[in-house]
Amino acid sequence: MGRPATQSSIYGTNVAGKAVDGNRDGKWAQDSCSITKYNTAPWWTVDLGSRQSVSAVIVKNREDCCGERIAGAQVRVGDSLIDQGKHNPICGTITDTTPGSLSTICCNGLEGRYVTITIPGRAEYLTLCEVEVYGTQPGDEC
Repeated sequence: MGRPATQSSIYGTNVAGKAVDGNRDGKWAQDSCSITKYNTAPWWTVDLGSRQSVSAVIVKNREDCCGERIAGAQVRVGDSLIDQGKHNPICGTITDTTPGSLSTICCNGLEGRYVTITIPGRAEYLTLCEVEVYGTQPGDEC
């Protein structure tokens, strides 16, 4: 929570940091979601500050509309920012497009400084109403 975040573009005032503000409210009008403009392969990245072992990433989907937009979003963890981290190892892919859903992506101790969420291969708005990154201790699993 509160770590520096960036994204491919900004829709209105919906900056990247709103996805790590500790507020899981999923309604656009409550101004708690990060949203990119309609871009090809939009991305969002948070800097964990140092290399961490990641157990899970929980992503809160928008709940007032448009839940399908997040379909196929990839969660990646790694140390590279080349091409916005889109080549770092994949933890998993978001498949639950239910409005307001919480998707838990198990990373099983994957290590890296950056967590990136991207929608590859299509133009879309990337809306993240909260992203929570959980670390591990040796032997922890999701």
